[in-house]
Amino acid sequence: MIETAENGPFEGDSVSTAAPRIDADHRGPIPAGGIWGGVLYFQRCRWCHTSVFRRLLCPACGSTDMAEERSDGIGVIHHVTVVGRSVGKPRAMAIIDMHEGFRLRARVSAVPLTRACVGAQVRLGFGPQPQEIAFQLCDS
Repeated sequence: MIETAENGPFEGDSVSTAAPRIDADHRGPIPAGGIWGGVLYFQRCRWCHTSVFRRLLCPACGSTDMAEERSDGIGVIHHVTVVGRSVGKPRAMAIIDMHEGFRLRARVSAVPLTRACVGAQVRLGFGPQPQEIAFQLCDS
């Protein structure tokens, strides 16, 4: 159905017409999971408190009522794969368990690549692209 002036939401309907929430530290809306101003954001379900990354629905209860939160950027590698490329050096891609309870897939910077192994602690770093999520191994 296409929303027009005749059939659009009215003030009494449950559809929110409010502008996106603005974080005091930033000048734009907080993204639904991702990097914003060098900070990693994730979502937490307001109903069951499950933390997720880049989801429209809560995988536990199906709610769409999600709150954005800042991550501390620290996690542990759950799975890692070295990806060979036709041009350039190979890179390590990993599934990372974050301390807040969600998982994400990201590139891990490690020299040599064999240091990026399951169980290694990582922290948020900076990728070559502005919005690329990349992690670095923590110093042990």
